[in-house]
Amino acid sequence: MAYRARRDAAVSKEECEVAVTITIRARLKADPATIQKIHDEVTSATKDMARQAGDISHVVYLDPQDRREFLGIDTWQSAEQAQAFAGSPQIQEFFGRMFEGQPEVKVWVDSGWNRW
Repeated sequence: MAYRARRDAAVSKEECEVAVTITIRARLKADPATIQKIHDEVTSATKDMARQAGDISHVVYLDPQDRREFLGIDTWQSAEQAQAFAGSPQIQEFFGRMFEGQPEVKVWVDSGWNRW
């Protein structure tokens, strides 16, 4: 499962009950225009399902030096919801179509530090 793969530590009970940001870093399997078609098709079809599952936001970036380098940032209501959604066979198949190998997936929590 992608969200559990290559994580540094297990998610604590407290982290499961607070909003988390998930980062996904990976190398695209093909040129960005080809992968964008796959991404946009799948995310358009699953947006409502993801929101109902607890996904608050979804943002994608590409490295300007190497546009096959991908960074996805999703904010979820809880780590538990993110893990449940990402565990679906459809999402796993989607990642397999987009990325070379396993993506690097990390879970982040708000620091409570000043921001702007």
